[in-house]
Amino acid sequence: MIPHSWNLILIVAGGFACILALGAGVAYFKFSKRNASWYYNKGIDFYQNNHLTRAIDCFTRATALQPDFAEAHYNLGLIYQQQEDAANAKQCFQSVLDIAPDDLEALYNLALIEYEESAYPQAEALLRKALEIAPEDADCYYLLGLVYEADKKFAEAMEAFQKATDYDATNINAFLFLGKLQDQSVQLAEAIQNFKKVLELDPNNLEANYDLSISLAKKGDWEGTIQYSQKAIQIDPNYAKAYNQLGLAHYCQEEMPDAIAFYQKAIEIDPAYGNAYNNLGYAYQKTGRYAEAIEMFEQYLKIGTDAEEEAEIREHIDLLKKKMLE
Repeated sequence: MIPHSWNLILIVAGGFACILALGAGVAYFKFSKRNASWYYNKGIDFYQNNHLTRAIDCFTRATALQPDFAEAHYNLGLIYQQQEDAANAKQCFQSVLDIAPDDLEALYNLALIEYEESAYPQAEALLRKALEIAPEDADCYYLLGLVYEADKKFAEAMEAFQKATDYDATNINAFLFLGKLQDQSVQLAEAIQNFKKVLELDPNNLEANYDLSISLAKKGDWEGTIQYSQKAIQIDPNYAKAYNQLGLAHYCQEEMPDAIAFYQKAIEIDPAYGNAYNNLGYAYQKTGRYAEAIEMFEQYLKIGTDAEEEAEIREHIDLLKKKMLE
């Protein structure tokens, strides 16, 4: 959710004179000289009718005739941004800032592009400047949180997301990302609170239901884990991760038949889901089905894991093979 993006400035500039003259039963329009404002207004018309190439041409002509026409540079940048032409969009937003260094929208959208290009220090600097201008701008704090999270500055990211929720109590994504980071840092009570806040705003949010089931599992709340995993499946019956999570809840309660069934369902939906093979292997092992456990662990290795875990899994397979010979 990036609400600052894609909003053309619908300002009808001066310089467009429309005079209706009546004579001999004929109506005709007389236009003033085609100056920068005329091209700007035509650019808006073309954009609203989805004629983006013509809109670009008109805004470009407007900036050529009036180089300090900040609105024209900005709207041109938005169109390029919409077309995923980052280089031209950046140039346009920078032109706005050359004219008006405190333009909040240009700062935000330029920061967004820098973030998308993984230029995190540049994005951070732009957003810090934007927040000097608008200290309570929730969208800027949210984007700053994304920048810090991508740059693995997790404490700073949590602080930024918290600010975003402080200034906008309906910012679902800020609550969601804050909850994820709190879960990773084992601040489980806080994570659960923020995931539940998302669900107050959007009960059918798939990600929040699933993430909440993970945090509850870490607290050993298996009833809650099952409840929110099942809700995730109601939202998306093909969400393999939720079936895997149900398998985990039953496994940890020593309910192996149910655990096995849910792990199998996760694999049926997503045959490349490595964790489900690994978990199913342990469930088979728990019930003495060593050959099937070995098969699942070997399948997990085929899908791929890091070298350290691969060595551990192979050692585990060897132990199971020895057990089969006993």
